[in-house]
Amino acid sequence: MFGELAVLYLFLGGAGAGAVAVGCALDLALVRQPFGFAGGYAPNSSVQPRARTLDFAFALGFALLAAGVTCLMADLGRLDRVASLFLSPHPAALTVGAYALAVLLVLSAALALVRFLYLPDVPQAAVRAAEAAAIAIALVVMAYTGVLLQTIGGVGFWKTPLVPALFLLSSLSCGAAAVFAAAPFAGVADEPQLRMLKLLARFDLAVIALEIVIAAAFLAWAASCDHPGTAASLAVMTQGENALAWWLGFGACGLAAPLVAELALAWRRSARISRRALAIAAALVLAGALCMRWAVSDSGVHRALELQEVEIAALSGAPLE
Repeated sequence: MFGELAVLYLFLGGAGAGAVAVGCALDLALVRQPFGFAGGYAPNSSVQPRARTLDFAFALGFALLAAGVTCLMADLGRLDRVASLFLSPHPAALTVGAYALAVLLVLSAALALVRFLYLPDVPQAAVRAAEAAAIAIALVVMAYTGVLLQTIGGVGFWKTPLVPALFLLSSLSCGAAAVFAAAPFAGVADEPQLRMLKLLARFDLAVIALEIVIAAAFLAWAASCDHPGTAASLAVMTQGENALAWWLGFGACGLAAPLVAELALAWRRSARISRRALAIAAALVLAGALCMRWAVSDSGVHRALELQEVEIAALSGAPLE
C-alpha cells in the first residue's frame, strides 16, 4: 500500500532515532565524554575506542535521520506540501512525527559536530541536557513510525497497539546495531570498548526477545480477528507476496540470526568479542527491520475491501458492526 519512499522514511527515521537514543544513553550512563573544562573534549580525549565508537554512532544516526527527512520530502512531492506540513500544522500523527524528526535531526547534528569538531568551550551541562532531550524526542520518533500506521483509516490490520510496539522495539535494536556497526571504525579495540559492546549486546538480546514476543502476539491477534480485511492482510504478509520479507527478511535475518550471534558473544566468559561478528549481526538487524516495515506496511488491505464487506452485509440484511 505504501510506496518505497514512505517505507524507507519509516525505516530510516526509526533507525536514526534508535541510534541517537542508544548513543546518548551510553554516553550519559557509561562513557561520560568530557566537555567544557580545561583539557576536556579535544582530539586526545576522543581517541579511546568506546568514545570514538559513540562519535561514529552519532554521525550514523544523523545520516539516517537526514536520509529519512529526504525520503519524506521526496514522497510529499512538492515544496508547498512540505512547507504546509510545518507552517500550517494540524494535530495529526504525521505532523507530530515531522516536527519531532526535524528537532531530533538538529540535536543529532549538534551532538555529532561537538565531537568531530572538538569544541572544548561547549559546556558539559549543555551537552548532557541535549542528550537527555534527544532521548525523549527519539522515543517519540520511534513510536510515531508505528502510530502513523495505526491511525490511518480503513486498514484493520494496523488497528492494534502491537504495531507501534513492534516498530519501537525494532528501532531500539537498530540503534544498538548502529553502535555495533560503528565499533570497527573506532581504532584498535580495548577492554572498556569491548565491555560496552558486550553490555549493549545483552541489552539488544532482551529487545530482540521482546520483538519476537510482540511479533508472535501480532500474528495471533490478526489470526483471531474475524474482520475480512485483517485476514486478507495477514494472508498477504505470511503466505502471499510479502511472505519472503516477513519470514526470511525479518524472522530469519532480523531476529533469529542476530539472536544466535549475540547469544554466542554476549555471554562468553572472556571479555574478548568479535567486533566484526557484531557488525555482521548489525547489518542483519538493519536489513530485517527494513523487511519488517515493508511487510507490515505493504500488506495493509485498504478501505475497498471494507466497503465490499459493508455492501455484502447490506444485501444480505445482516447487521453491521
